[in-house]
Amino acid sequence: MGRVRVGALGLLLALGAVACGGDGGSPGEPPAEKRLKARQKEGERWEEGPRHPKVHVAYPYDMPGHCGIAWATFGGRTWKISGVGPSIGRRVEGDAPEGAEDLAGYMTLMAKDEAVFEAANFPPVYFTATKETPPGCD
Repeated sequence: MGRVRVGALGLLLALGAVACGGDGGSPGEPPAEKRLKARQKEGERWEEGPRHPKVHVAYPYDMPGHCGIAWATFGGRTWKISGVGPSIGRRVEGDAPEGAEDLAGYMTLMAKDEAVFEAANFPPVYFTATKETPPGCD
């Protein structure tokens, strides 16, 4: 099984565990249905969005995939996964790149303490701002 398939399978299993206990998405208003192009991480550079993101603007964002997608750092804050679901339509067109361990997509601030990550071939992943410290990752 290739690295992408193994990573995607692990991600889907992690997302499924959250989806079973969550409400399936954020109550925030969805951003305009502007289509986004699938992207891939460029070399060693990490896209993490601006320090002060604007609401409903999709920023290029690279999500590390080796520890799952339970936590994120965006806009200078820590975010914890709150749900996975179809509350907004798929806006990222194209296919995820082959061989990528990390997931390149877009992070959008939906409200002051709510954000959503979108990437090609994955459901939207919702986050809530937190003051918690993410656990370590091996």
